Amino acid sequence: MKIFVLLCIALTTLCHAEKLKVASLHPLLSDIARNVGGDDVELIDLVATGPSVHKFTPTPRTLAKAKGAKLYLASGKNLETYLPKLKKTIGNGTTVLEVGRGITSIVISGKSGHYACCPGHSEGALDPHWWHSLPNLRRATSIIADAFAKQDPANKAAYKKRASAFRRKLEILNAWAKKELSKVPRNKRYLATSHAAFGYFCKEYGYKSIPIQGLNNEQVPGPKYIALAIATIRKHQIGAIFPERGNNPKALTVISNTAKVKIADPLYGDGAETIEKMFKSNVTAIVKALAK
Repeated sequence: MKIFVLLCIALTTLCHAEKLKVASLHPLLSDIARNVGGDDVELIDLVATGPSVHKFTPTPRTLAKAKGAKLYLASGKNLETYLPKLKKTIGNGTTVLEVGRGITSIVISGKSGHYACCPGHSEGALDPHWWHSLPNLRRATSIIADAFAKQDPANKAAYKKRASAFRRKLEILNAWAKKELSKVPRNKRYLATSHAAFGYFCKEYGYKSIPIQGLNNEQVPGPKYIALAIATIRKHQIGAIFPERGNNPKALTVISNTAKVKIADPLYGDGAETIEKMFKSNVTAIVKALAK
């Protein structure tokens, strides 16, 4: 009887073991965290997928949801300008992991082979949109798994196993993306988009970017840059320009009408609920518009 009682107590303690509490500052990091963490992690997704990640700033109300979190997942590369203040607010007992620090950066430049033209106000800036490369996301999966294991060594093997499975899933998705995007003729591989979110995508898949705006959707392109974008579109006989979900800048309509180029289906620029959803939607829209 005594052994039975002790066993019940042990099982009860095990079932009520505290999960690793993690707060995420980007929806795609949340997707990785769910897949790697499984039932061993309590995930607090602080950034909704609707508003642009460029617009998000944590408030006392949002931070209250993450009270007790041992780890914050941030994209990094200067995307979250509020991080210094956040680190002071949450104190030294919580780790803020800038996942993008472990991923090679791209600098926006008209001299780069990834751009057909660039906004003058973004020239030389660090491109924070590293999540538009599936190899980068595979690397991010390993970074997050290592961080989870450091915070919760008892479940290290489980994190490693789930990370391996998710990396394989992303590898399969990448093979599909490459196959689909290869349907677009090489002379048509230009992405004219509302803001400079697709540099990593263009580098990975052999396209060139024509961003109409700067690093985020809040920047307004001047007449000079709109004229440059129109000239570039005409020069390369680009077949479509791509708006972004949740954003429909007037500049795209002006360029579309002036250059006589169609507006294609919108792309996910700053993320979606899942990596798979974002890539499948974006790749499908690009092939649909440019492969003809």
